[in-house]
Amino acid sequence: MPLSAFSRVELTSVPITVNHQGQFPVVTFSFNLAPGASLGDAVNGVNRLKNQLGLPASIQAAFQGSAQAFQAALANEWVLISGGAVTVYIVLGVLYESYIHPVTICPPSLGGRGARCWLSTFGGSDFSVIALIGTSCCWIWGS
Repeated sequence: MPLSAFSRVELTSVPITVNHQGQFPVVTFSFNLAPGASLGDAVNGVNRLKNQLGLPASIQAAFQGSAQAFQAALANEWVLISGGAVTVYIVLGVLYESYIHPVTICPPSLGGRGARCWLSTFGGSDFSVIALIGTSCCWIWGS
């Protein structure tokens, strides 16, 4: 039986390789941040665009690299803030040798406002995750 009976020859251009991540074929889109832009705004913009495109359910989109690390940090942010608040409570409890005085030493939210004012005036950098933890602890405990 001749090969031409069940096949045909056609010249086309195809990619040399097919990229995979695990067992799935992938396409990678990269982006760089504009000067002064934040990674959070870029991630929100990409997610907004992804929702506007109306991708079918069979196409999955995920971040890699620093954007993925950023999303992982935001997912665990409440753990960091809670841990920071507990640490501040323990340190103040040891300092004042009391269980109740860490709660009563300063009016609530005054310390958080002061910390944010200090950071905006003298910080000289973006409002980072570490700054968020510190100012939240100041807001929670008021110190």
